[in-house]
Amino acid sequence: MTIPQGFNVYTRADDGVLEQPYEKPVVTPDADDQSPAHHAWADARFATDIMSEHAQFFALLMPPELAAAPRQQALDFAVQFAELHATIDAAGPPEPAEVPAFCNTAIEAIKPFIEYKATLGDAQRDGSLRSLVWPLFFDHTRHEAERWSRRLGQLAAGESGFDRREVVPFWANIMDEHCRFVAHLLDPDEYKLIETALATAGVFAELTGGAGGSLVATAKHPVVVAKAIAHNPEVDEVMSAAREVLDFKTAAARDIEAARITSIIDPRLTDHVRREALKFVDELKRAS
Repeated sequence: MTIPQGFNVYTRADDGVLEQPYEKPVVTPDADDQSPAHHAWADARFATDIMSEHAQFFALLMPPELAAAPRQQALDFAVQFAELHATIDAAGPPEPAEVPAFCNTAIEAIKPFIEYKATLGDAQRDGSLRSLVWPLFFDHTRHEAERWSRRLGQLAAGESGFDRREVVPFWANIMDEHCRFVAHLLDPDEYKLIETALATAGVFAELTGGAGGSLVATAKHPVVVAKAIAHNPEVDEVMSAAREVLDFKTAAARDIEAARITSIIDPRLTDHVRREALKFVDELKRAS
């Protein structure tokens, strides 16, 4: 992997060495870089990899004897997005004049996947699909796909900035659902971790950047919020909570990979959610 100059590469460890075989880096433009071309490349690179992994996770949770056709569709999406990701990664950032077409290519690839997620989410709810994919997981991944489509549309129009009023509610909801997913995938004997995951989910369900949300979260989950604020008291509660959940996910990824945590969580999923937490932190730093 060759990353152009002017981009940050984030890994679990400060030395930049990937923890094999599951860790992937997160690549973002420099903190003061407002170039739509650079943001479009970094975000499309991130989003297409995330979409490919969503499809892989669907396939893992669809027994062939129960959902052969949807499973094959998921595998096809996984290959499609992996190939698009590889193309984007190898080509590097587009020229400024090429940004609209570049973004549109990714948006058009995402559109049918959004429809797939919506259709199968409804089917799982009404019983016409019998997979192991929660309806909420279909919804969760659809919301992410819709958000990346909006973000790429914004970049195609030449706007690279982040709005805190969009960043916080979106990512807080994603972090909330991640924590609930983790709680329900842990071995039932992992009492303390389940409790921590659910309490952290509660923080993100209520801590959405406003003063009222902060007060409610503190009242309902004082230990979790106090720990988050202690993590970095000079920044606001949302950033502290975001960094705390990133640390929680990083530790969980390592412990699941080493089998120190008992669960049915695929190690690729733990690194997936860790990278999304890292993206939350990065966007929050940039948001106005």
